[in-house]
Amino acid sequence: MVDQLDVTGIPDVTGIFQRDGSRYVPAPIAAGPWDEGALHGGPPTALVGRLILEHEPGDTTWFLGRLTVELIRPVPLAPLQVSVEVRRPGRRVQVLDAVVTDPDGTEVLWARGVRLAEQPNGLVEANVPHAPWLDLPTPDECTPSTFAELIPWPTFGDAFEFRLAQGAPFLQLGPATVWSRLLVPLLADEPIHPLDRALTIADFPNGFANSVPFDRFIYINPDLNVSLHRLPDSDWVLLDAAMHPTAAGHGTSGGTLADERGPIGSCTQTLLIAAR
Repeated sequence: MVDQLDVTGIPDVTGIFQRDGSRYVPAPIAAGPWDEGALHGGPPTALVGRLILEHEPGDTTWFLGRLTVELIRPVPLAPLQVSVEVRRPGRRVQVLDAVVTDPDGTEVLWARGVRLAEQPNGLVEANVPHAPWLDLPTPDECTPSTFAELIPWPTFGDAFEFRLAQGAPFLQLGPATVWSRLLVPLLADEPIHPLDRALTIADFPNGFANSVPFDRFIYINPDLNVSLHRLPDSDWVLLDAAMHPTAAGHGTSGGTLADERGPIGSCTQTLLIAAR
């Protein structure tokens, strides 16, 4: 396994967020591609996902099966408060809600998670038929890719190592399949959780598979839905992404999340598509 704390080229970054009492302070590397003062959707998505997963677990080991995020306002590059509550308690299935607020107390993100109790059921997974997985090259066989030429300020894309497996490189239009390795811990001085790897990359379909020119259009997602059936086994997570724009000013994007063993889940985004 590669070293998850290899942050060569990312100076002075110990985490995407720093805990400050009850607040979470984002590092500049959490910024998005549309406004250097607003976060990419990946960091707050991963943050609320972790906090929902770890909220008041009791004696149960939980799995986050679904996370729906509503990005109701730009999430600022500023200290954030996150509140989590159980909306539907249960021994085997729970629904939890999270709200992120900015320094003025304005709500900027809503999230709902469905977490499932992990209980052995006797199923032998090796005996379960699965659809054949794409015959893709491994990360070591792929070409490194970067967003650096597209955006003039540091962005969340700089927190990853990307390897193009198939499809269009970032500077070209069309679907793409990309391996990613998160280099920076979600929370400063804490290990990278496998859930962090899945949730941080889940907000990239419209970036990997952009089907409209970046210099002429914005394509912002006001939401993100992630469904998982297992967590990645290694540092590398693959996103097989596609984007579906329309001339009416909206569209969708999404894709399959996978590791080298096969799919781990899926993600979808609703898109607002507008001329710059």
